[in-house]
Amino acid sequence: MTKDDKPKPPIYSHPDDPLGIDTDKDFNVEAQRIARDAIEGRHEEAVELEIDAALRRWGMTPKRSTDDPDPGDEIVDPKKIQ
Repeated sequence: MTKDDKPKPPIYSHPDDPLGIDTDKDFNVEAQRIARDAIEGRHEEAVELEIDAALRRWGMTPKRSTDDPDPGDEIVDPKKIQ
């Protein structure tokens, strides 16, 4: 068996991974899909799970929900930002 005849190793991924990239498809198309989904706010629950998992790996915990404003946050009028 030559190097070219070797079968590709199987790729295991969770079938319901909306944040995953399909390596059998064009990378640029997949990257654009992922970016578009992020901009449009799709898969919010999956994103939150990924963030929580990353924080746990790094030994961190979320300080607060992104839905709850911090009393110290300043409200800024975007029209006044130069």
